[in-house]
Amino acid sequence: MNRKNTTVSGAERPLVSLIIAVYNRPDFLEKVFLSLENQTFKDFEIVVADDGSGPEIAELIRRYSPRMRWPALHVWHEDQGFRKTIIANKAVAAARADYLVFVDGDCILHRKFLESHFRHRARGVALAGRRVTLDRHITEKLTYDDVASGRLEKPWFWWNHCERSERKHGLYFPLLQPFSNLKKKGYSMYGSNFSLFKEDFYSVNGYNEDIIGRGVEDDNLRARLKLSGKVVRSVTRIALQYHLFHKADPVPHSKETILAYCFPKQAWADLGIVKR
Repeated sequence: MNRKNTTVSGAERPLVSLIIAVYNRPDFLEKVFLSLENQTFKDFEIVVADDGSGPEIAELIRRYSPRMRWPALHVWHEDQGFRKTIIANKAVAAARADYLVFVDGDCILHRKFLESHFRHRARGVALAGRRVTLDRHITEKLTYDDVASGRLEKPWFWWNHCERSERKHGLYFPLLQPFSNLKKKGYSMYGSNFSLFKEDFYSVNGYNEDIIGRGVEDDNLRARLKLSGKVVRSVTRIALQYHLFHKADPVPHSKETILAYCFPKQAWADLGIVKR
């Protein structure tokens, strides 16, 4: 990466805004930053959507920002529980690029990750990928050099440290990508790996901020995008990421709430990125 910050002037701005959702775990986020230094696509800014972390995240951003082509943005609000929908919308509002890529702060990115999302972008289309969930052993043993050197991207390195069903998500196969959408009429979308044009995000008013708590915010966004006429396409073979192990809280939603959010009646979120 370019080791100097770039001052934004006039129409000069990055091609991609990478929205990274975080809550504490600066050790995880630093490994994500290291994977960003290896990206083959360089013209991006980082917008950290911080759901109430302590000062360690801000310090990490301050240290790494000079190593990036564009100054990193830190968008933070007070910790009042899981409020990803709200902080993600705030991060998008602060983003300067026309194209948005969303990841989580516990997912290390393959060097071709941003290139793959940007190359296959299309208006009216959301691109969705998958991830390899690493086990506790390799997560705890993983070093910064394993990430910086690209060693983590080698299948032999992680093959025996994930579920067998997920191994295919860690294999970079660009030749197979054209066939990945032929049989899938409706592809699901994970918040840790998707992208779309900013105008498409705004067309449904972004994330639904009525959703507080983990679990259905991405399904709701996907459903509303489809209601608005947008298409979700797979980039699973080419936009790879490696999810670090950690304990996850249970989904705090009732069955009725899940059904209501996963099958919305309208595309527009009444409480979203644009407040009326």
